[in-house]
Amino acid sequence: MPEDNTTQMSNDNMDQQDQTTESDDNVDYKNLYLQEVQNAKKLRKRSQDAEKKVSSYDRKVEEQRIAHLKENDEYKTLADELQQKLDIANPYKEKWETHESQTRESLLSKVPEADREMLATKDLQTLEYIASKQEESKSVNPQQTAGQSRSIPTGVNPDWTSLSGKEGKDNYDAYLTNLVRDNK
Repeated sequence: MPEDNTTQMSNDNMDQQDQTTESDDNVDYKNLYLQEVQNAKKLRKRSQDAEKKVSSYDRKVEEQRIAHLKENDEYKTLADELQQKLDIANPYKEKWETHESQTRESLLSKVPEADREMLATKDLQTLEYIASKQEESKSVNPQQTAGQSRSIPTGVNPDWTSLSGKEGKDNYDAYLTNLVRDNK
């Protein structure tokens, strides 16, 4: 009798394995992926909504506590708490102001002097945009070295009239250069 149960169980396991391999061939993985993406989006939205509710609740509790302190004339406690918050925020404010002034100066140095006075009052995003446009419009000239002549490609260039299409257009300048050099 115990042997019958084990053989029956092993047959059930084999049937399950057969079913899983058969069903793996027919699974629409793209559909499963899209379902998972939708589920993740839904969970993310639910999490964001919960975070918004908690933060708004915290703000309301803080406002109620401040109102309660004002009603009970506990201004000293309120002033101490606000001073602590201010002491924490002041170093960040100073860092930001120095960063902003350094960035403003570096961006203003990239624009022409005539425009600096007018642009000094603009916000950083506007200055960054104008400075980037100014840099894009600058042309890059090659560096000149005293006593060095231009490098002109030497060699025999084919007659551009005998070349076809793009080759003729590409070699036309070289042909003209050689023609001018030969006539001198």
